[in-house]
Amino acid sequence: MPALPENPSVSAAVPAVQELAGATAWRELIDHLACGIAVFDAQDRLVVCNEDFRRLYGAMAAEIVPGRRFEEILRSAVEHGLIPEAAGREESWIQQRLRAHAQPGAPIMRRTPDGRWRRITESRLPDGSLLAFSVDVTEVVDKAEQLDAALRSAKVATERLEDAVEALPAGFELWDADDRLVASNSTLHRMYPEIAQLLVPGSSWEQLVRANHAIGALALPTEELGSYIARRRIERRARSEPAEHATGDGRWIRTIEQPTRDGGLVGIRIDITELRNQRTAAEEARRNAEATQQRLTDAIEALPDGFALYDAEDRLVVCNARYRDLYRESAPAMTLGARFEDILRYGLERGQYPQAASDPQAWLFARLQRHRNPGAPEIQQLPGNRWLRIDERLTRDGGVAGVRADVTELVRREQQLVELNAKLDEARARLEELSDTDALTAIANRRHFDRRLAEEWSRVVRHETPLALLLIDVDHFKLYNDAYGHQAGDECLRQVAGLLAGCARRATDLVARYGGEEFAILMPHTDRDAAAILATRCLAALDAAGIAHRTSPVADHLTLSIGGAVARSGLAGEHEGLLRAADQALYRAKAAGRHRAEFD
Repeated sequence: MPALPENPSVSAAVPAVQELAGATAWRELIDHLACGIAVFDAQDRLVVCNEDFRRLYGAMAAEIVPGRRFEEILRSAVEHGLIPEAAGREESWIQQRLRAHAQPGAPIMRRTPDGRWRRITESRLPDGSLLAFSVDVTEVVDKAEQLDAALRSAKVATERLEDAVEALPAGFELWDADDRLVASNSTLHRMYPEIAQLLVPGSSWEQLVRANHAIGALALPTEELGSYIARRRIERRARSEPAEHATGDGRWIRTIEQPTRDGGLVGIRIDITELRNQRTAAEEARRNAEATQQRLTDAIEALPDGFALYDAEDRLVVCNARYRDLYRESAPAMTLGARFEDILRYGLERGQYPQAASDPQAWLFARLQRHRNPGAPEIQQLPGNRWLRIDERLTRDGGVAGVRADVTELVRREQQLVELNAKLDEARARLEELSDTDALTAIANRRHFDRRLAEEWSRVVRHETPLALLLIDVDHFKLYNDAYGHQAGDECLRQVAGLLAGCARRATDLVARYGGEEFAILMPHTDRDAAAILATRCLAALDAAGIAHRTSPVADHLTLSIGGAVARSGLAGEHEGLLRAADQALYRAKAAGRHRAEFD
């Protein structure tokens, strides 16, 4: 049905429509329309809506009642999760939608929770009220415009011929109990262009009949016009079978009229001129059908994507050259009447489906199931790292229409992107590792140590668990550098770092270069006794290593001084208190002659 806001006659008829809004027959009429319809008054309160409109709101449909403000309905729908696009930005989305509602403009595309799409058109009327139409346009969104046009041509061309004729836009008219026009659509105006100016609300049926007769569009002698009007006035309220009549310009119109409960009348007018011509000129109709079929074939062949149609018995009806080109291994089996399964097996035997390599039978079964019960589009791999997007739909007669689009370039780009992202993740991880690692000793650096100390201290505060810290200084390292050179000094620090890391054996312990020749070992969940054992182990490890230090006043080999502290109540400040306590202990170890460990 054409969108009512586009028709000036319908817009002008809105007041009368609103008067009828409470009538049961009117509600039944709009409830049968395949689109959502709602009318809001000038105060933005719901006046009337049909069942299709309510179904959009699922569980909250009972809340869609006359009198509710548009904003109330909108907010309730968002709260119920019925507007997926509003998720995460509910209030801003609501405000944006309210602005669009207040000043209607272009149609709005809306996705429903079940994944379908609706096209919402709102029109503000002269009295300040608003008409809203919601139409399911999922197929339009899902299919390419060119394919959609070709499929519509197919519907017009085949026996689909009668279905196509029946699907043509029809003239719509609504009359009140006094046989005065309430509403009409633009298709009716196009059917009767000579009297279109009279097709306005308030015009009487008799006035229109007489005007139509006056221009010669009603093939009837003038002396019979009165009796015709009287007879037709009775027939119009008698729920008669559809009637066909000729117009003065050689067209034929089929009229379906049904009375409403309030004494009014709903009329549907369909131009069946082509059908009448087919009945009287079979040969011309055959030629027209053949020409139409050829145009359909040409359109299908012109598609940039592969297209195939299978009948209700899953036999090939038609496919284009692009379809055969995409499935080149299966092309020899693609003869008209061939079963889809046989074509599939033919390609499977020739390695056409890499995804089936691990379990061909399971893959075949799954593919057949998806073919006979199509759902969302799927991606299919072909040899040579080629990829297709398969979009299949059931036809009205139980067949399957399918489109194959080559998305190789997109998939390869995605593969490259995934690979690049993996490399970036790897590089990022390496960078993070390098940023936390001392370049000389390859153990944790001061930055890493400071961050870890802050983290562990927060656990101490929350859970009152012990945290031990050792500050370690290489004794007389300046003398070592002066005696052996800075290069040897760097190698010495690397050895010390390796020895300390070997002594701290728990995964939770952190050995870090604190600065210069100073090191630190952070030990979560460690008391004073355990920390002292580790300190002794570090001293012994360095003694065992026997790194020569001929200028040391302490020993003939490299030695360490260690200051230890354990987090406890009473340490001042935050983790600075623990550092201060360990540093004081280190100072005492140095003052006592070095080559030892002292604890706070």
